[in-house]
Amino acid sequence: MQVIREYVFSSLRRNKYTSAAILAALFLMTTLLSSFCAMVYTMWADDVFLNKWYDGDWHGELFDNSYGRDLEKIENYASVSAVMIKGSWEVAKVSDSGRRRYIIQRPATEEYWNSMPEQHSILEGRLPETDSELVLSKQYFEDHPDAKLGDTLTLPVGERIYNGEVCMETDIWREGETFRQTGTKTYTLVGIMDAATSSAVPAYSGMSYMSRESIEPEDSITVYLRFDPMRSTYRELPALAESIGYEKDEYGDYLLRYNTRLLADYFIVPPEQTFSIEMLAVPLMFLVFAMLIVGVFVLIIHNAFALSLNEKTAQFGTLACVGASPKQILSAAVSEALILVIPVLPFGLAAGWFVNIQLFANINAHNDIGRSAPDILPVFGLPSVLPALLLSLLTACLSARIPAKKLARALPIEIIKQEEAIRQSSKKKRRNGQRRLSRLKGHIRRPSRAPSASPLGGIIGELSANSLAQRKHSYRAAVLSLCMSFLLLTTFLYGFTINDASNTILREQSLQDEHIQISISDGREPDPEFLEDLVQVPDIGQAAVYNNLTCAVWVSAEDASPDIQERFGGFDGVISKNKYSLIKRDGRYRMRTALIGLEEHCFREYCGRLGIDPDPYLADPGQALVYNYTRDPEASTRRHPVNCGLLDLEQGQTLDFTEHAYDEDTGDYTFSLKVGDLVDALPCASLYKASHFTLTAVMPLQHVLDISAFCSEKRHYSAQNLNGNFLVSGEGVLSDSKIEKVSRQMEHIVSYYYGSGDYVFTDVIDHKKMTADMKESWNLIIAFLTAFLAVIGLSNVWAAISGNLRQRSREFAMLKSVGLSNRQLKDMLFLEGVTLGLKPLLWSLPFQIIFVSVFLRLSEVTLIEYLPFAPLGIILGYTALILLAVLGAYLIGIRRIRKENIITTIKNDTL
Repeated sequence: MQVIREYVFSSLRRNKYTSAAILAALFLMTTLLSSFCAMVYTMWADDVFLNKWYDGDWHGELFDNSYGRDLEKIENYASVSAVMIKGSWEVAKVSDSGRRRYIIQRPATEEYWNSMPEQHSILEGRLPETDSELVLSKQYFEDHPDAKLGDTLTLPVGERIYNGEVCMETDIWREGETFRQTGTKTYTLVGIMDAATSSAVPAYSGMSYMSRESIEPEDSITVYLRFDPMRSTYRELPALAESIGYEKDEYGDYLLRYNTRLLADYFIVPPEQTFSIEMLAVPLMFLVFAMLIVGVFVLIIHNAFALSLNEKTAQFGTLACVGASPKQILSAAVSEALILVIPVLPFGLAAGWFVNIQLFANINAHNDIGRSAPDILPVFGLPSVLPALLLSLLTACLSARIPAKKLARALPIEIIKQEEAIRQSSKKKRRNGQRRLSRLKGHIRRPSRAPSASPLGGIIGELSANSLAQRKHSYRAAVLSLCMSFLLLTTFLYGFTINDASNTILREQSLQDEHIQISISDGREPDPEFLEDLVQVPDIGQAAVYNNLTCAVWVSAEDASPDIQERFGGFDGVISKNKYSLIKRDGRYRMRTALIGLEEHCFREYCGRLGIDPDPYLADPGQALVYNYTRDPEASTRRHPVNCGLLDLEQGQTLDFTEHAYDEDTGDYTFSLKVGDLVDALPCASLYKASHFTLTAVMPLQHVLDISAFCSEKRHYSAQNLNGNFLVSGEGVLSDSKIEKVSRQMEHIVSYYYGSGDYVFTDVIDHKKMTADMKESWNLIIAFLTAFLAVIGLSNVWAAISGNLRQRSREFAMLKSVGLSNRQLKDMLFLEGVTLGLKPLLWSLPFQIIFVSVFLRLSEVTLIEYLPFAPLGIILGYTALILLAVLGAYLIGIRRIRKENIITTIKNDTL
């Protein structure tokens, strides 16, 4: 073994040019793998960072009432690694009149400030460090221009009182409300928060600091937790809730909350979530892409190792004769690969890291829409280095093992005979070549002034075909590597463009009647003048301005529709899945309902679309249109929802409703509605997103407000919130400028009637800008990978063609000696180049068709819908680039061949 190891080192020193070629290929391979792994790791790390930035670094929340006396059990719980605590609200009075009379603030511990998103909302100043320091909403500084950081406020603190009872600190303002002072507190303003409070709440919001020791046993607190290990979150949080005395709700669950997006980043999903192949789509795509990269470089590098081993065939045969086993020969070849790849690894990893930095620098330069978090930070930790190292070593070992395994299987005498056969074959080929040239001499005419024959047929075409057939083995590795590179590129492009097509089509469907969206919450009934101004904006083609009153109906098993009976086995079958809001009590079933109140103009328009007379419904507050369907959660897909009937209803039937939709609801108002027309469409697409098995009734807006007036304060307040979805009218293709114009007009009206914290206004143009920005970032990644793959594949085939043409110098000299003109030689090589250049496209075409067909089916996108997104231009451009590179290699070779002297070339080759 020592002899073989010494021989490996000696052969590497002697074959410097072969070793240099292998080193260059290994460097490119390591660079690409390093860059790819770093890119994937950076994308994952950025997603984790964004989730922590916007939602906080926590795993689970005890959402029910928790108290200071529970803290010791929580902190000492075995799997809890960190506890973030937010205290109860504190009210301070700042004014006796005006829209905002109070400051409501919550203290938080240091761990909370360091882990939660509120730390990023500080626009100016710093975080509070003592219980007397306060960060306040920007609204306070807007309403008090003289206030500045560093000011001290000495204010009365106490309780809000209404009808002799203590109100919640965050309740809306009620006429007749008073303030009961319990003390005085001095605050120092240290920060301005980017926060806004609805004008329905008569207060400015803020936050302060509290120490763990200051929490009293009876203090009400909100607790966020991190677990170690994180994977135990879905198991440990319910167990912790049980240990501190939480009670389960009507569905048998504790009132808990999970940071699902952060947990999903670590592949931690709720135990009740059913497996879907879509969950593995992105990881599988990156895994397949990594395997294709390895496959491409194995094909590229193994050709260089094969040439190196062929040069040492006799030596390995001699070593085998003196006792070297096949395993030792195989080990020697793999050792050569490892000796070459190990020095390259640091440089390749560093080059990949540098490329990754430049890539994300370009992305950050274009990523300025819809991202308030800091720029993407390229990361290069062990999760990216280790896969790059392992894949690089795997590629190098496989590249050397493939040709070495064939050599190791041969017997010693066979290896020596093979070397001798190669020499004899070379002499035989020269003799055969001379005979063929003699036969061809009679067929090839001397050049004349007449135009030459077409290069697509005749003796030139035959020579080109024979040449490629004879050298298919020498071109095989180069062509296969180019095909793999081409397939890798097209697979990557198809994957991203199909995903883009699916998301774009779904987004366009969801925004068909939602060019503009408004959400208003100010604790007051909508102003009729505001509603009139809003729906009368010019160029509004369709509008849905509505409120929503959540209620419930109690039904019997016999009330289930035939669809429910057939698909789920009745209401009991739905409940058995333990995923939906339907609940059984005393033999009856509580079904959630939504009363949708449409503004009068919108209600008339909605009834007109359905061919229903709206006047009876406007005149009678005791009847409603009923949408008696739900989306079948098992049969529906993202693009193709399947409706399922809910109740066995008839027009004119009476339904009894209750506001007590959840066990924790305090109101018990009941009312009856007569079922009017059973409709098959809702006023706007967003209403279809209601939770499964929810019955929907549509009424005029004022009727729903009148019903809510008898409900509990909480339910009445929620019914006063408004939502609006608007479709801009237009003939032909609707321009973005027109939508922007209408959007500005509507936003001006909304801002006139409501304050900045009372509404949220969005339009489709904002979505388009964000989507375009994200797409531009992805295009940069695609362009980077495309360029890298093009350089690798084309440089490999260029080197293979150039080397092959140099080896064929004697052949070309002999063809010229028997009368082949330079034009005919050029036509012959042109045909070779075109045939060779089109092979990647033709050979990979079946795989491309299979890949596209499967992914289009999984994404629910038809071929016609996908064509506008298909990367045909890039693929055709890359095909043209391959042809140009191949033909360029042949063109350079032809120029060299023209300059060579026939006699000298034949003489040198013979010698």
